[in-house]
This record gives sequence, structure tokens and C-alpha cells, in this order.
Amino acid sequence: MKSFNINRQLITSTMKPNKEIEETAAAEGVFVYHGGKHGHSYLSQQCITNVLKTIFSSSSAISKSMSCGRTKCNSIAVNVLAPYFTQKVLTEVKQAYFYSIMFDASNKGNTKFFPVCVQYFSKIGVKKGCIIDLIDDADESATNIFENLMTVIKKSGLPFDGLTSIGADNTNVNMGNNHSVYTLFNNEIENLFKGNCYCHILHNGVKWGHQQLTVDIEKFLVMTYAHFSHSAKRVEELKSYHEFYEQDFHVLLKHIKIRWLSLYSSIERLLLVYKPVKSYFSDQLNKEIPKELENHFQSEETLCVLSFLHHVLFEIQKTNLELQKECITAIDSYRIITSLQYKLKQRLNTGFFGIHCRQMLDRIPSDTSIELQASFVRFISTFLEYADKYFSQNVAILEAIGHFGNGIENLTWSRIQKCIELTKIEGLNEDNLFNEFTELKLTFEIIKKKQVPLFDQIQFFLSNEQEKDTNTSLPMTIRQNEMDEEEQEDQTNVIRSYQLWAMLFAVNATPTPNMKKLICFLYSIPASNAYVECVFSDMKHIY
Repeated sequence: MKSFNINRQLITSTMKPNKEIEETAAAEGVFVYHGGKHGHSYLSQQCITNVLKTIFSSSSAISKSMSCGRTKCNSIAVNVLAPYFTQKVLTEVKQAYFYSIMFDASNKGNTKFFPVCVQYFSKIGVKKGCIIDLIDDADESATNIFENLMTVIKKSGLPFDGLTSIGADNTNVNMGNNHSVYTLFNNEIENLFKGNCYCHILHNGVKWGHQQLTVDIEKFLVMTYAHFSHSAKRVEELKSYHEFYEQDFHVLLKHIKIRWLSLYSSIERLLLVYKPVKSYFSDQLNKEIPKELENHFQSEETLCVLSFLHHVLFEIQKTNLELQKECITAIDSYRIITSLQYKLKQRLNTGFFGIHCRQMLDRIPSDTSIELQASFVRFISTFLEYADKYFSQNVAILEAIGHFGNGIENLTWSRIQKCIELTKIEGLNEDNLFNEFTELKLTFEIIKKKQVPLFDQIQFFLSNEQEKDTNTSLPMTIRQNEMDEEEQEDQTNVIRSYQLWAMLFAVNATPTPNMKKLICFLYSIPASNAYVECVFSDMKHIY
């Protein structure tokens, strides 16, 4: 196993304090951090440094002293920034005690990388996707992955008995019931939670359901995209059909079978431009059109299946995106998955597959209509069966911990007892836990009665905590900084349960160690492996 070393000495003992040197070093550190955060290459940073030295040559002594070439940028990032921020993460994890390990594997060039991330409950709420190591190893066997992860845990100094869950995609190597990474860890830690990735589960459920349809839509989408993807002449011909229908030209989106979200997006884009694209493939004078595509576009059956998938996949896509949110943990899984199950079962019970689909079913021959409706029922049933195969394994515990996602107001002692019974957290004093729960309930009632809205109180608390740690706090990732769905929730005053719990622990008059231990355990369990998958996107500028 090769691993990036995080235990390197940051400052040598031979350095003599010098204000100008320290200011220059600080400027170079900030410069490299900013470049890494926004995905700038080291070559780009070297070029920008030269520009800055020219612009500020007469006004700044620091800019004249800066020298951030490619080698130095790499050295600062690898030997200074990475060890420092990794150590900050590990310190927070140790304070939280409970944590989950999440990992994934992907090839970058001829190298196989395994990013190892943690999820834990910090003093301001849940943190996930924090990388503690990046393993380079071509061996993907369960035993080897297990040994590598054990090495990372020991090297990082994390408490092994604080590990609550192993999160990964749902392959047999990772999550199988016989010999897998999960079973090897479960042999060492009793009651280890299996962190199945529900984003993968929903995606695979759609793949299994797709086999029940009368038309191979995935093949149809791939062929349609491929027909235009490498031919400027064909694209220009297609544009003329858009002009005829007075529609703006939109490029067809490529469907990639292993991508979670590409199927719905590809269907949505094709339906948006279906009339001009259909006319293009129906042109009898065009000899380049594949016969199979011509038959598909002339068939009402293909369009009907497209409309059905567009209608059903909308709900599945929305659920998948929700599971990928930064604020979602296993506490939210029961609510999210049962909501999707209910919506799809309603479609089975009522036979409603979308208004456009129904209109087409009324137009086509009755025998074809009956066959299509039967295939739609099989699609939804197969999807639900596949998802439930994984969901049913943990449904009891997910339902029990789901009550904590509603905050403390509707939480009862009986629900806490049920949760303790299922999670089997060691070291909890139930007498003290009851007293602490009662105290936190009272604290919540007091702060709720204040004239300041609860949402504003939470935001004020978070800003204060972040201000205290201005010099030492962990950096926000690019995904967290940009305007995303989480920030849109802030604008609508949505209160996140983990932020409320964090504030209650901070403002309560006396410490509540047992209640905090319970919350740290529950919020450390992931709902998906999406944030580890995103690591490879963040790494792409390196290669």
C-alpha cells in the first residue's frame, strides 16, 4: 500500500524568525491554497505569480519576494497544507469519538486510487467527505482493502471502537454477506452498521426495471446521440429542422450507463427537441439514417415508453439528488426512501403513468396499450423490489433513528429507548441520559420562546462558532461554498436538525455527555457514498 504521508514536519527547527520571510511564506501559502481550492494547475499558479510580481513590483515587497513555481506549489500543497488540514480533521473526529469510514476506487491514468473519507458530528453539525488519506493500490480484493483501511485508521490515531459504519458502493467486494470489506470489519466490531449507498441502489434499481420494458431506451438514446456526436454536417442538417419548427437548437445529452443521473437528463433533452429530431430521422431522402433509429422515431410505442420513463424517473432523480445533499445522513434515509416508495406504489395502484403517456396509450391499438401498461407495472415493481432488498435489511433501525431528524421538539423518551435498544451503543448511562434529555427539552422551550426566530438564533450561533475558529477552522470545500441547494434552503429558513442539536449542546447550562454521544453516533452514519465519488471530480485538474 502506498499512501500520502500526513505526518511530515511543517517547520524546521533551524528557521530563524523574520517578519518579511514569514509574511512572504504566508502569502505563498494562501496563494497555493486558493489555487488548489479552485482547481488551478501548478503551471497556472506559476504564471500568475510572475504576473503579480510585475504588477506590484513598485508597491509591494512581498509580491517581489514571492516565488511559486510548479515544484514549490506542489511542495507547499503536499508537505504543508495537506498535513495541517488533515490533522485538523482528525482532531475533530477524535473529539466526536464516533465516525464512519467511506471509500471508493477509481483509475486515474494507470493508477488505482482509494480516497478514504470520514463523516462525523462536529460542534457545528455534520461534516462529511473529509479526506484523511488517499491510497494508491492496484489490488481491489476485500482482504487488501480491509488491511489498507485498518492501516489508515491506526496511522490516523482514530479510536477503532468509535467506528460506526463502513460506507461504499454496493458491490459484493465491499458489502457482500460472505467475504467482503464489511464482513471483515464486522468480525472485529460488533453491530457495525452497513452504510449502503442508496444513490447506487436507486440507479441499479432503474437498470433492473429497464429490462422489463418493451423498448431498449438506453440503446436508443446512445445510438441517437452517437449519430450526431462526431458529425458537424449532421448537426447542421438537424439545425435546419429546428428552424422549421421555430425551436432553439439544443444539443442532445450523452447517456452513460454507469452515471447515476444521466438517463433522466438524456430523456428530458430528447423530448424537448423530439419534433425536429423525429423529422430528421423520418426524412426518406437521407440515406445515412440507420434503419433501427428510423423505426424507433416512427413508432408511437417508443415515444410512449420515453414519456413513461420521463414521468417516473423524475421522482427517482429527485430522490437521488436529495440523498447527495451535504445535509443528508442516515437519519433522513427512512423519510426519503419511504416517500419514494409511497409515490411509486400510488402509480401502481392507480395505473397513472403521466398525462402524456396516458394520451398516447389511448391512441395506440388496445393490445399494444395493454402490453405497454403491463411493462410499466413490471418496471415499477422490479424497481421497488430491488430497492426494498437493501432497505428492508436496516428498516427497523432507520425508522428508529429517523425521529431524531425532526429535532428535539417531537422526540420522546420511548423513541430514544427504542433507538438505544437497536443501536446497542456502549457506555451510555440511561439514568443520566434521561436527565440530559429533559434538560435539553427545557433549553429548547426557553430558546423557542425568545422573540428572535429559531432559525436566526441557529445562524447566529453558527456564525459565532465559525468566527471563533477563523484562524484554525477547516476550509469549506468548493461544493459547500458555491450557491447550491443547501444555501437555497438557508434562504427559505429551513432548520437542519443537526445544527439545532449542535446549538442545544453549546447553550445548555450543563454538559450532556450521554446525549451528545448518542447524537454523535447517529449522525456519523452516511446515507450515500456520493461525497466520496465527488473526490474524483475534484481531482481531475491534477491529471
